[in-house]
Amino acid sequence: MATLNHIAMLVSNLELSKRFYKETLGLETVFEHPISGPQFEKVTGIDDFDVVFAVLTDKKSHVNLELVEFKNGLVESPSVFNHIAFEVEDVDSLYEKFHNNCIETVSEPVTLSHPHPKINGKRFFYFYDPDGNIIEVYNRKEGLYSE
Repeated sequence: MATLNHIAMLVSNLELSKRFYKETLGLETVFEHPISGPQFEKVTGIDDFDVVFAVLTDKKSHVNLELVEFKNGLVESPSVFNHIAFEVEDVDSLYEKFHNNCIETVSEPVTLSHPHPKINGKRFFYFYDPDGNIIEVYNRKEGLYSE
């Protein structure tokens, strides 16, 4: 079964947003890193993908908030950056099930080959719910975003 892991939001100013969520809700930053490149372009469907993102966590619920800022200043992006995400045991089996049942996906599963060990090896894809909302699913990964 799936476990809720994070909610992602596109922001116009990462530093301002981090400060807001820390000061108003007591969230803590556990990971921050720029990401770009062809793997992210493939899985999101966005050309010239270049963002910096931060993961803030609620230590009580263990649900994370991903804040994403495009380096080029884009604030009206495809809805892929406003999504909820679930950890699953087997991304590929779920993708196959969706494919066989005509559930629309943004791409096939992608495995990140990234120099940062906290995200390297993450295997994931995005799909649409009946109302067109974006949902991310990814294989459980030891140490993902953790300190």
